[in-house]
Amino acid sequence: MVDANIVTGNTNGILLAAGTRETIVRQNTVIGNPAIQTGSSLPAVPAVDILNLAPSGQTTFERNVCVTSVNAPCPFVTGRPQD
Repeated sequence: MVDANIVTGNTNGILLAAGTRETIVRQNTVIGNPAIQTGSSLPAVPAVDILNLAPSGQTTFERNVCVTSVNAPCPFVTGRPQD
C-alpha cells in the first residue's frame, strides 16, 4: 500500500514497477516531479507524478491528487484529497 504521502521534486513521484501486484495507492498528493515537469538531466524522458507499469487490474487508485500520470488516474488538482 502507498498511502497518505506528499511527494514533490523527484523524476517520477510514485513509480509502480512492472512486477507490482495487488497494490492500493490512496490519499497521496504527488505534484511537481520534477517541479518544472521536464527532467533537466534527461529532457527527452517525460517525468510524471504517478507512473503505473503494473499489469492491468493489479493497482487500485483512491483519492490521489496529481498533475500528470501514465496508466493511472490523475484527478484535477484542487487541493489535498479528502478522507
